[in-house]
Amino acid sequence: MTPSSTFTILPGLDVLRAGQAAETLNLLCAQRVGLLTNHTGRTIDGLPTLEALRALGIQVCALFAPEHGPTGTREGNIESGHTEDGLPIYSLYGETHRPTTAMLEGLDAIIYDIQDVGARFYTYSTTLALVMEECARHGVAVVVLDRPNPIGGETVEGPGIHDECRSFVGHMDVPVRHGMTLGELARLHQADAQLDLNLTIVPVANWKRSIHWPDTSLNWIAPSPNLPDYISAAWYPGLCLLEFSGVAVGRGTAAPFQIIGAPWFKPDRVLDAMQPWLANLGITGEAIEFVPTRASYESDRCRGIRFRMTAGSANTPHTIVPLGLCLLATLHQVHPVEFTTEKLERSRRLVGSPPVLEALLANDIPGAQHLAQDDADAFQARREEFLLY
Repeated sequence: MTPSSTFTILPGLDVLRAGQAAETLNLLCAQRVGLLTNHTGRTIDGLPTLEALRALGIQVCALFAPEHGPTGTREGNIESGHTEDGLPIYSLYGETHRPTTAMLEGLDAIIYDIQDVGARFYTYSTTLALVMEECARHGVAVVVLDRPNPIGGETVEGPGIHDECRSFVGHMDVPVRHGMTLGELARLHQADAQLDLNLTIVPVANWKRSIHWPDTSLNWIAPSPNLPDYISAAWYPGLCLLEFSGVAVGRGTAAPFQIIGAPWFKPDRVLDAMQPWLANLGITGEAIEFVPTRASYESDRCRGIRFRMTAGSANTPHTIVPLGLCLLATLHQVHPVEFTTEKLERSRRLVGSPPVLEALLANDIPGAQHLAQDDADAFQARREEFLLY
């Protein structure tokens, strides 16, 4: 079945398949192509990107795999290998995060088709940036088959990233929640990094910045093992800020990134300290107990907090990064022995801004939020010329 434009929203792959990007398709059919994708790359009727491109007459000569591998189920480093029919699969989350000269040899273009979640530290955007940089050096074109930002394109939250905080979980200088699609991020990164690159974006048809995943009519495919549903992805940009700091963030539970806790955690004291902030953010917290089946505190009984939006609030949190920043400071205040300065410092790469982190260490939550909002406001203006929707 070939989709038609009667579908409300068509990701870039389906736009290409429906004949709405004929010039790009004609060029690709005359080239040797590498494909960077995973299990989220598929048509709206479920055909994997590789099969869809082959059916269009595109010669795919190599596959590239991001973090979590081709199936999105792996943790840790991914090894290179081959498909059953002998197509090489090059890992970009193993010995190298960048495609090597040998990997790019003989390729005219790389097609990128992966579903992102809209957070700076979700590594699929870093992989895209590194591929763009290497393709620019080697004269290889990049084609991004764009997909919606599942948590919307209007809200921008959190600080940008300082050079000393750049890493694989923060390569582009964008806020924690950037409100852009990967196609838009590619355009921004090409300009910021001054890349001499032949870049083409096949946009999503009929998507608007106000549209969140539940309104797309698209099937949710977990982009990584700990984002099983849209709700977890919506909370991810905030609670993932605590990922490296020694607390459980819901991995190994039914509500990833909606829960925080630890065996030593005192939820009532944390909630009391946060209550004024929670009310302003439109978020409620409930003291709970849980036992993670994996990750931090695996099999240990933890006390913690389950967060939800207040009654009448939108289903998607629009204040999730401020919640994460508030949590970092509050845990350091309430649990100074367990949540030490050193543990808070572990969040430096995720927060991305030393001034914001210093404010959090001083329990200056208003100051940290003000600095983060200044960055977000400046980025709103800076990103404007790169927006496609």
